[in-house]
Amino acid sequence: MDRILPAQSYLSRIRGVPMLPDEKVAQVLSLEDGLLPEPSPDGRLLVATNRRVLYFARNRDWDETSLFPVEELRGVTLNSTEKGSFSWLRALLLSLGALVFYLVVSYWLVARVSSPTIPLINMDAVPLLLLVLMLVGAWFFASRYIHRPGGSVTLHGGDWTLPISYQGSERIPDVQVWVNALFLCREIRRQEGEKASPAQPPL
Repeated sequence: MDRILPAQSYLSRIRGVPMLPDEKVAQVLSLEDGLLPEPSPDGRLLVATNRRVLYFARNRDWDETSLFPVEELRGVTLNSTEKGSFSWLRALLLSLGALVFYLVVSYWLVARVSSPTIPLINMDAVPLLLLVLMLVGAWFFASRYIHRPGGSVTLHGGDWTLPISYQGSERIPDVQVWVNALFLCREIRRQEGEKASPAQPPL
């Protein structure tokens, strides 16, 4: 079981978090790039060690760090789908409907509302504004309701829960490998605790 841990750890800290004495990294998972040989400086990162579960989320807007003792891990919930919610037929029907709506409404507005003409594209301002609003609405709909393949992993501890989502069907096997390594780390830690605890004399 100890073969998942390196013989010696050369890491002294991960993203500013100091390593504990005798702490060794078993598996590193980037939710953007998959399994990594060593921690990356940016993005969302899950690290399984023989002491802790470490989760990092870092970009320009925020820097989040979560640390949990690995022996407190009680279970893991995995949800995944290899198919996204995108459908070419649905996209075609929505595009045709939006085009018909735009043509009808823009002709109606041009006939009733006087607006200046944009010289470069030879188009009235009102239909152009309507087109921009429709494109913004389409972008919002796609980003909100069209999901890529992927899933989520939720770590359950004694009094803590860590839910993490990811995208891309190629990440699904990487997440499963990382979770297996995490369970092995928990068993190693528990075995170390049993060896360190003195045997209780029989009553």
